[in-house]
Amino acid sequence: MMQTFSGRVVEDLKDHTLFKLLLPTFQSFIVLDLQKEVEKNRLVISSVAAAHRAGRSPNDADTRLFLKQAREIDRAFLREAAVFPAAIDIRYCDIEPIRRGRIERLIAAVYQLFVQWDVTPRFRVAVAALYDRDQFGNLLREILGLYSLETKLLSASVDMPRVFTGARDLLADTVYTVMERVAAQLADELADRVYRKNTLGAR
Repeated sequence: MMQTFSGRVVEDLKDHTLFKLLLPTFQSFIVLDLQKEVEKNRLVISSVAAAHRAGRSPNDADTRLFLKQAREIDRAFLREAAVFPAAIDIRYCDIEPIRRGRIERLIAAVYQLFVQWDVTPRFRVAVAALYDRDQFGNLLREILGLYSLETKLLSASVDMPRVFTGARDLLADTVYTVMERVAAQLADELADRVYRKNTLGAR
């Protein structure tokens, strides 16, 4: 999902004049950003799975640990991003409330799926047992939407000369608008795919 999401965002941004000039660098930046987000999602999913196997549900201490581990992943991202011609100083006071909300939603959804999986071994059937088609689509859109908002806030952490901050903010708004549109489209497509196959399998 995340790879498709980032690929479509980059493809849509090719239509914007400014991105035609910046695209090679921007695309490399997006790939790095995607890698760190995939790693965070993998960490949440594997940790929730371990908690479920141990017979407990995740709690606020788990969320705090995930936020700490996310910062460690960010530091690795910043080392990789040092090759780009701009400094990044992540403002966690702005970003972390959004990140916490996204992690909490992901934890809750993943844990419910693992619990349902105990009695419903097929993924699509497990999803359908927990959500109707619109609820599942809205969940995906919300998770992707929070990631989009976090990315927009991250752009404010890019240190640029004051004369360029207006362009940076315009760039961030453009990226966010595209990400929101792609998130809505992709969430709708994925929900259709899950529930269409469930309907066909029930016949």
